[in-house]
Amino acid sequence: MTASPVTAAVFTGRPVHELVRRHARATPDAVAVTGEGRSVSYRDLLRRADAVAGVLRAAGGVRGLPVAVRMDPGPCLAAAALGVLAAGGHLLCLDTSEAGGRSRAVLADLRPAFLLLDGAAPAGDDLLAWYRDALGGTVLDAGPASGAATPPEPDRDARTAADADLAVGETPETAGDLLDEWMYVAYTSGSTGRPKGIPQTHRGFAQFMDWFTAEFRIGPGARVAQWAAPGYDASLVEMFAPLVSGATLCPVPAKLRANPERLAAWLAAERVTHLQTVPSFARRLLEAVTAPGARPPAELGCLLLAGEALTGELADGVRAALPAVRLVNLYGPTESILAAWHEVTGTEGGRVPIGRPIPGRDILVLDGQDRPCPEGAVGDLVVRSPYVTPGYVGAAAGDLSAFRPPPGAHGPDRFYRTGDRGRRAEDGLLEFHGRRDHQVKVNGVRLELGDVESALAAHGSVAECAVVAVPGRHRQVAGLAAYVVPRDPAAGDAVPATWRAALRRWFGRATPPVTFTVVARLPRTAGGKVDRDTLRRLAAAPDTPDRTTPTPRSKQYAGMRSQES
Repeated sequence: MTASPVTAAVFTGRPVHELVRRHARATPDAVAVTGEGRSVSYRDLLRRADAVAGVLRAAGGVRGLPVAVRMDPGPCLAAAALGVLAAGGHLLCLDTSEAGGRSRAVLADLRPAFLLLDGAAPAGDDLLAWYRDALGGTVLDAGPASGAATPPEPDRDARTAADADLAVGETPETAGDLLDEWMYVAYTSGSTGRPKGIPQTHRGFAQFMDWFTAEFRIGPGARVAQWAAPGYDASLVEMFAPLVSGATLCPVPAKLRANPERLAAWLAAERVTHLQTVPSFARRLLEAVTAPGARPPAELGCLLLAGEALTGELADGVRAALPAVRLVNLYGPTESILAAWHEVTGTEGGRVPIGRPIPGRDILVLDGQDRPCPEGAVGDLVVRSPYVTPGYVGAAAGDLSAFRPPPGAHGPDRFYRTGDRGRRAEDGLLEFHGRRDHQVKVNGVRLELGDVESALAAHGSVAECAVVAVPGRHRQVAGLAAYVVPRDPAAGDAVPATWRAALRRWFGRATPPVTFTVVARLPRTAGGKVDRDTLRRLAAAPDTPDRTTPTPRSKQYAGMRSQES
């Protein structure tokens, strides 16, 4: 196969922290970040960032090294991130709500030189003690109370940088070299369940920001919510998109983030214009903004949905309730930040397309022999781009199987095999058809778990649901476990019978055996997605040493009760 370069020219703009500095020079009094009970101007944000950079230099320097930042979204996190980048380090953001095994695995894998906090290290913090003792790391207070908000008088290099719109300590020559250095490392769960570090370069992220801010009209006057938890690339997109374009960053308070009713009120009060979230949470948010007496987010002009499949039913519901809001379906792995997008402008059917490739990226649909699939045929989705991550870090650095190029490919582009399935429709739009590892065979019939979820979600009594496989003998699938949040919590145990009937109407004789478990809420990861690992562990917990069919279980999760189909 011949693979010509995706782009005629590689992005040659500026790293994102330099763009933020440029806005700070041009409009120093404009509001950069709201939060912590007040607004922070671009001038103050830049002063805080320069102070953080000074602290890191004084501690020994971080050029080319990872620096962990463990802070809640807000002005301090934004300043710390900018300071790390200005000092030449690359970012590792940690979620403050997660201090267990995952954070330890991430720190042990990347071994950052420093860990920045917003304030002094709290007594009894086991994670920080382990980081210092086991890894020999240094914990630094980068909060404003530490004095980091008052940098020293700028030296000659700083004054030169100010005149040239460069970051402190950089020259025009080094700024160009910086584009190909790492900007951050984001960790995903990985197919093995162990966190997998995915780096992205300054060039790759800046190119994406250039498209993202222009396409979704993010600029002065826009107010962009930061909803995703720190540590995910979505959170970095949400944080930097307003700052590189002169808009205002509005971090969602942690106590509101998972509460759709309170978040809906916050969006209206904060006059948020842009919100990015996952479809399963958008469904709950839609119910909140359309509830009797609710105050709709009048200023919201753009709703971006990513991370999960978007159903036509949800898309149509959003457009009916919020007709003035621009609704966009985003698709793509962390390995390329994102890869495709589709603006929903009309009534959708069962599947909402993932659309067309984002500039600088292409998506191939390949069959089992790595040949291009004909139009309409379902195959494996492979991202081709110069902005695909250069590879994994730490323990996963040697895992190159996902980056294997198709036979005959040549040129500067890199390839990433997403593990997703899809097809190109007659109109040229790409459709998502589930993950390869979400396809199961039950009683000899191959099923896509997403299709089962879609059939359930279409029933009027279902608020949201998730379906996972139940393991049986010899690694075969014995059946499926459906975890369902009903719209009416008081519906009682008769409701699963209607869900069972809905599946039978949809799948007919191919209907798989399903155990229905009624839950008050679905577990979620820090990134907001449904936590399928938790559900799989619940489904796999056997009541007998080696069961072959699903059986009712008595385990409790958020008030669950089970019924077998």
